[in-house]
Amino acid sequence: MVRQIKSTFECKKDRLNFKTIPVCSYQKTIEDEIKQKSLTRERALFLLEQMYMIRALEDMLSQIKGGMYKPLKGFSYVGPTHLSIGQEATSAGSISAIGKGDYITSSHRGHGDAMAKGANMIKLLSGQELKDLLSRRKIYLDAIGEAVSDDDSREELEEKAMKVHTYRMIAELFGKAHGYCRGVGGGMHIADFELGHLGANAIVGGHVPIANGAAMSVRYKNEDAVVLCLAGDGAFSNGVVLESLNLASMAQFKNGLMKNRHGVPIIFGIVNNQYAMSGQCRGETTGIDFLARRAAGFDTDLMHAEVVDGMNILAVSDSVERARKIIRSGKGPVLLEFMTYRYKGHSLSDPLTYRDREELAAWRERDAISTFEDKIKNAGFVEGKVTEKEIETLKKKVYDRNASMAEYASAADYPEDKSILYYLFSEKEEKEVPKKYANPKTLKKLPGYERDDKGRINARIAVREAIMEEMARDGRVITFGEDIADYGGAFGVTNDLLDTFGRDRVFNVSISEAGMVGAAVGMAMTGLKPIVEIMYNDFIMQALGQIGNQAAKWSYMSGGQISVPMVLRTTIGGGKGYAGQHSQSLEALTTHIPGLKVVAPATPYDFKGLLKSAIRDDNPVIFFEQQLIYNSLGKVPEDEYLIPIGKANVAREGNDITIVCWSYMVEESIKAADMLKNDGISAEVIDIRTLIPLDIDTIAASVKKTGKAIVTAQEVSQSGFMSEVITSIQENVFDWLDAPIQRLGAPNCIPPSAQNLEKLFLPDAEKLAAIIREKY
Repeated sequence: MVRQIKSTFECKKDRLNFKTIPVCSYQKTIEDEIKQKSLTRERALFLLEQMYMIRALEDMLSQIKGGMYKPLKGFSYVGPTHLSIGQEATSAGSISAIGKGDYITSSHRGHGDAMAKGANMIKLLSGQELKDLLSRRKIYLDAIGEAVSDDDSREELEEKAMKVHTYRMIAELFGKAHGYCRGVGGGMHIADFELGHLGANAIVGGHVPIANGAAMSVRYKNEDAVVLCLAGDGAFSNGVVLESLNLASMAQFKNGLMKNRHGVPIIFGIVNNQYAMSGQCRGETTGIDFLARRAAGFDTDLMHAEVVDGMNILAVSDSVERARKIIRSGKGPVLLEFMTYRYKGHSLSDPLTYRDREELAAWRERDAISTFEDKIKNAGFVEGKVTEKEIETLKKKVYDRNASMAEYASAADYPEDKSILYYLFSEKEEKEVPKKYANPKTLKKLPGYERDDKGRINARIAVREAIMEEMARDGRVITFGEDIADYGGAFGVTNDLLDTFGRDRVFNVSISEAGMVGAAVGMAMTGLKPIVEIMYNDFIMQALGQIGNQAAKWSYMSGGQISVPMVLRTTIGGGKGYAGQHSQSLEALTTHIPGLKVVAPATPYDFKGLLKSAIRDDNPVIFFEQQLIYNSLGKVPEDEYLIPIGKANVAREGNDITIVCWSYMVEESIKAADMLKNDGISAEVIDIRTLIPLDIDTIAASVKKTGKAIVTAQEVSQSGFMSEVITSIQENVFDWLDAPIQRLGAPNCIPPSAQNLEKLFLPDAEKLAAIIREKY
C-alpha cells in the first residue's frame, strides 16, 4: 500500500523476457592478469599461501581423525569435521577481492572462509593497525611464545599475526579458551567480529538473512562496505534463503521510495560443491541446471547473476571484484554461483557411497592448488619467475606453522567450568547515545497525543509513543515489518511513524517472517537497534529458527564477542473469534530458549516503559502485546520514564492467596480479587511483567506472606510457562506453602472461532475466582 505506486494492469498479449546469465565469462590467462597489472608476483604467492593454509588446517583434521597426524600423536579430537578440501579457490579468491571494512558470513563448512578472512585482514591492515591488533591479542602471542618488538619488520609482524590467527582457529576447533569464540562456538560457528567475520553457521542457510540484515545496516549507515555471504548449494533451496534474496531485491531500496537510492550491498555467493550432504541439486533435488537461475525470480536485473569457475582462484577473485563495482554504483545485490567440488564427504564419517570415482578424478585433475602452482611457475612476472623451490618452501612454511600452532592449541586450557553461563546475555549498558546517532533529524515534529482528564491514553498509543521517543533519541533505531508503514500496522500501532521518520527508518517488507527476523539479527550485529514486528505471535513459528538459533545464540556462541540488541514485537491472545492460527498465546515457545528476554506487559504504563527499556537493552527481547489491551486506558506520564526488565509489580495487595499472572490475565485477576472480597478472601495479584528474567523474589515474598498461590495465563496449560512459575515457587518457598499450587490456563486444545466455544476456552475472572473458592 504505497500511494506513489499505482497498481494497475492492462491485459494485452505480450511475453516476459529474461536477461541471460553468463557462464564462465572469465577467460583470461595468467599473462593477461600480469599485463593488466592485476596480478603481481607477491599477490600470486599470497593467494597460494591462503589455499595452503586452508588445506593444511583441514588435512590436519582429517589426519587427526585417522590417528595419523604426527605432530599430535594420541590427541583426541572431539567435534565436527565438515571439510572443504577442494574448495580452497572459492574461499581465498572471493575474500581476497573484498576490502578491509567489508564483512563475510559463512556456513558450517566455513574453515576456509574464516582462514582466508583473517589472512586477508592481516595483509590489509596498516603497520600501526597490525601492531595495535597484536597488542590487543597479546595473550595469544604469549601463549605461542612470541612477542612484538619495535624492530620487527612488516614481514615479521605479518608472520606473527598469521601464527596467532592459525593458533586461534585451531584452538576454537579444539574447544579451547583461546579460540576465536573462547571454545564455546566450535568449528561450525567460528567468528571474528573484530575483523568483519560475522560467523559461520551450523544451520544450513541460517546465516543468509543475517548477512542480508548486515548489508541493510551498511546501506542505512551509508558505509562504503559490502557483505560477502558464502553459502552452499543446498542452502539455496531453503525457504529463509529465498526470502532473503527477495528482501535484498526489494524495489523500494532503489526506486526513490526511500531517500537513499542504493541497492543492498550484498554479494550472495553460492558455493556449489555439487552435493548438499549427499543430494545433488542438478538432476536430483531441483529442476534447474544452475542455481544462478534462482535470481530470475527476484530481480528484473537477475541480481547480475553469473556462474563462475570456482576452481580457478583468479576467476573467483575477478567476479567478486566486478560485483563490488556493481554494488558501489548502487545496483546491488549480486548473486554469483561458484562451481567447485569437495573431495571429502559431508563429514569424515561419510562413506561416499553415492559418488563415482571417475567424477572425483575429473575434479582432482582441476585441483585449484596444483593448477595454480603450475600457472605461477610458468608466469612471466615482472619481478621475476616463481621457482619450484620457492613454492616448496612456502608450502613447508605453512604446514610447519599449522603444526606448531596445533601443538600449542592442543596444550592450551579448556574454558573454566564456571564460565558455562558466561556470554549468555550481554551486560553492557549504554548511558548515552553516541554523538553520531543522537537526536537524529525527523521529517516533522513528533506528534503529541492528548491525555484525558485523568492523564490516560490507550496502550496502542503508549507503544507508539515508546517507539517514537526512542527513534527520535537514537538514529540506530529503525522499525520494519509487514504493513507497518503507510497502513500503520494491523492494529494501528505504527500510525504516524512513516510521516515522522521516513521510509529509510520505517518500511514494509514482504511476508517473510524468518527473513525479516534474521535481517534484524544482522542489523543488530552491525550496530543498529532494530524493532521488527510480526503481526500475530502465531506467525513466529515461521521464524523460530532465526529467533532460537540465531538471535538467542550469537552472544553465547561468539564467546561474548557480539551482542544482538533487537526487539521483536508481536501480539498474543484470543477473544476476537480469530480461531486457531491468530489467537494463540505462545510465550512459552520463546521462554524455553536461553538467550532471549521475554516481556508481556498488562497496562499502558508498562507497555511504554518496558518497550523503551527493551529497545535500549543490549540483548534480543521478545515483546508480547495482548490485542485486547490495545484499547485499555491507563495513566501514562508524558515525561521520560523507564521500567526495568526483570522486575515484577504488585498490582493488588492481599494476605490470603497470591495470584501470579501476566498480560491480559492481570486485569482479569484484579477483577477476580474484587469478587473474592465478598467471600472474605484477600488476594494479592503479582503481575510478573517480564517472563525472562523472572522476578522470583517478588513472587516468593508474596507467597511467604499468603501461604497459597495460583498461576494464571491465557496460554494452554500443557507444558506452558505457568509450569515454570509453579516449579520456581516450589523450589524457593515450598516450606511456606499451606496448600498445593493451582493453575488456570486455557484447555489443551486449539482456540476455536465459535463465540460460545471461545468463551469456554479463554480463562477469565469468574473461572479464576471459582477455582480459588473451590480449592482454598
